[in-house]
Amino acid sequence: MKRSPQAGEGEAPETQAAVLDRWTGGKTGAQKEGMEWIDPHVHILPPRRMAGLVRWVRKFTPGFPVSEEITPEEIVSALRESGIRLFFNLVFPLWEEETEELNRFNRDLCSGIPEAVPFGSLHIETPNKEKETRRCIEEYGFLGMKLHPYAQRFPAFDDDMRPMFEVLNEHQRPFLVHTGFDVFYGMYMDLQKMERVLGEYPGMQVVAVHALFPRFRLAHRLLSEYDNFWLDMTNSISCMRIYEDLKVKGDPRPPVAESLEVEDVEENYPWFRRLFEDFSHRILYGTDFPVGFGYHHALWEDLRYFGFGEAIERDLLGGAARNLLERCGFGHLMPR
Repeated sequence: MKRSPQAGEGEAPETQAAVLDRWTGGKTGAQKEGMEWIDPHVHILPPRRMAGLVRWVRKFTPGFPVSEEITPEEIVSALRESGIRLFFNLVFPLWEEETEELNRFNRDLCSGIPEAVPFGSLHIETPNKEKETRRCIEEYGFLGMKLHPYAQRFPAFDDDMRPMFEVLNEHQRPFLVHTGFDVFYGMYMDLQKMERVLGEYPGMQVVAVHALFPRFRLAHRLLSEYDNFWLDMTNSISCMRIYEDLKVKGDPRPPVAESLEVEDVEENYPWFRRLFEDFSHRILYGTDFPVGFGYHHALWEDLRYFGFGEAIERDLLGGAARNLLERCGFGHLMPR
């Protein structure tokens, strides 16, 4: 896979080595132990958007080695090397004008990749949200829809989005939505509106991407009360490992700790563990590949660090995704 020419420049040798190791492809411990990994959070985007995403990640990840020119072929090759048998490819328009183009891109891309499961998206300014959602679900055959309200700069659970909710509820399909990391993004979600939507559209499977980080107590309650609520732990498990390292090292805390919401993490920490003990069958483990906190081998190590045990690990890596697909009538997509 191409590396950025700036990768590691200006960093200490040990820092460079640590960064490069986390973003180096290769087999994972999950493969070696015969665990199936379904990645519900991958971004293969058109070249302009892919380059923009890489540039954005580089702003806060010193030495980030992924090239702005990374291609879909390289990403798929790396996923296969990591043993990913199925993945959800997620797109989202930053402007209304690119909505239909992005959804067509994902349709065409995923039609040629057996492992790829496409999701559609909308913008709050999309004039006919029901029509575009039906196009994605009924014509293109997408599994569901995805919104990133912080990047897209609009509220995901606004009344304007109800036409999309109604179609997803009708077809009992998933709605993947970015949640959490409020301090990092400097934005906040109306969680009361989110819960109201959960109750009003019981057929729509709401997957809280990043698991409301760090509001794990709330996540546990919602899992307890709504069987159409799911979590995707993308980046959250890695951040909890960073938190554990911070506890060992103590103060002074590095700048990254500010966006980790350390005080809130401490308050929610017991509920982090309880999530997996009580609801691992509805918790997925995505990666943000090829960005996020590293490639699959590094994220496997982050998961293994917590010692949840084999049964929970199997749920996070594949079992919960199977459950979601089967609930939505897409069990036939599962690898055999």
